[in-house]
Amino acid sequence: MHMRMHLAAALLRARRATLILTLAVLSSSVTLAAAPAKDKDYEWRDAKVLDITTESRGAAVVPLVALTGGPTTKTYYWIQTDETIYVLGPVLTRSHLLNVTLHGPTKLAIDGNNAHILDDYGKDEKLRIVQRVARPKPEDSK
Repeated sequence: MHMRMHLAAALLRARRATLILTLAVLSSSVTLAAAPAKDKDYEWRDAKVLDITTESRGAAVVPLVALTGGPTTKTYYWIQTDETIYVLGPVLTRSHLLNVTLHGPTKLAIDGNNAHILDDYGKDEKLRIVQRVARPKPEDSK
């Protein structure tokens, strides 16, 4: 009987240790996955919010209890760096609109076909690059 109690206590300690180890591994995985993109090695550039445009087209139909529809609005952000103007978007819902100031400064980092832009609160927002426009270089006047 005494041996069973030691075995049960050892088993209980082993289960607790396994649970603690599992929680530690899971929490470190979540921490790594939740790390903000600005902590990555992006090349952040000074930029300016040149324009914010909206486009109303078409309609979206959503099957709820009955079919519900409404017009769709797409929002695009025009971001200017020293070399290029980037058109980012589209943003389709109000809850995903960026908190940026028109004609205000920001930071931009390019990641393939996506851009990371810092909003007015320093939050990294990721948007798709829709278009790139090269900025003309001023001619040397002599």
